[in-house]
Amino acid sequence: MTSHVLENMQEVITNDYTNYHQAVDIVANGNNTDDVVAIGDGVVEMVVKDFKYTNHNTKGTDTYGNFVKIKHETGKKTLYAHLKHGSIDVDKGQAIIKGQKIGSMGQTGNAYGAHLHFEVRNQDESHENPNDYLNGNKTVELEKQELQEEVAETKEEKSTEIIKEADEKTNEIKEVDEIKEPEEKEETINEEEKNESEIETPTYLHGVISDSNPKEEESKSTLENKTYNGGSIVDGLKDINVDSSFDNRILIAEKNGINNYRGTYEQNVYLLRLLKQGKLKS
Repeated sequence: MTSHVLENMQEVITNDYTNYHQAVDIVANGNNTDDVVAIGDGVVEMVVKDFKYTNHNTKGTDTYGNFVKIKHETGKKTLYAHLKHGSIDVDKGQAIIKGQKIGSMGQTGNAYGAHLHFEVRNQDESHENPNDYLNGNKTVELEKQELQEEVAETKEEKSTEIIKEADEKTNEIKEVDEIKEPEEKEETINEEEKNESEIETPTYLHGVISDSNPKEEESKSTLENKTYNGGSIVDGLKDINVDSSFDNRILIAEKNGINNYRGTYEQNVYLLRLLKQGKLKS
């Protein structure tokens, strides 16, 4: 299945991949310009948008002019260069979905005529032939089976942690009971029986003791069945009127099986995917 980096899906390669030109130069059908779109889901790793003109004396990354670099789920990175000044619609750290517009063709930097300079890189920044990705032989996205295995592994890890926490809590309770004298334990039980109508019984919630009433837990707001079609978990939470602050995202991440949330690309994409599926829990 062919993948696209132009909005009109009519890529024409004017300069192919070689050992000296580790990219492909692309124009639209009829040698026209077009808007540039992401070849797959990912997060913007780098963006430069302040070049206004062509400059054949540039060196290093300045030869790209205005460009966007995206890191994808598989660890692959794609780079879209020579973009038109004022056309870039994304920012560093923003989550991107496949087919989303990121800018328009231009000739900023060391460019001869308006075109898109398109690269595919590995995690170590070595280059690959972009033709393998444009013709669908390779993909920057996780295959469906890989994605299912990734989700299943996360759920299994969470279940193991829950069981471990429950066992530790049970051992703590046993140790406390063994230390108490029989008379003190009996007295405590009698006191609890006397005040049973006044004290809510703690319940186990996912292996951790909770003093909250289960009915109150059920009535709390939930994100399940709420969906969002954009490309950012922060914007998505705002869109459905949920606190998108980092502290609250830590709580949401824990509810969805992510411990030690740091706002990484993989963690944000996972939460965004759950939100799009209507399965994100608050």
